[in-house]
Amino acid sequence: MELPDFDTLKELAATEPAQLETILQQQIDELMARAGPEQQRRLLGLQFQIDGQRRLAKNNLDSCIRIANMMKDSFYLMQTEMMQFKEEELPDENDSSSKIVRLADYQYLK
Repeated sequence: MELPDFDTLKELAATEPAQLETILQQQIDELMARAGPEQQRRLLGLQFQIDGQRRLAKNNLDSCIRIANMMKDSFYLMQTEMMQFKEEELPDENDSSSKIVRLADYQYLK
């Protein structure tokens, strides 16, 4: 389904929020249909969390802020995990099993 332009969506939000909600649900359903089974499971879980935040919100701005905070928290978690992964890859400088060999001496060690 092709999304209406921004001005139409803005007008729907002001005058017919139920129709805007229908468009949103259609977009979500189309995205879910294109995803694989494993991604669908994860996307359904994420959508459940988003819907919960929308229900808890006092108004549309609060809903937007709550969802933005979810994205920020997810980003920081991903960043932390990537940093830990990067630290695990670094070799230990004091590894006693390593042997330092001068390049000039290499030919004599063969």
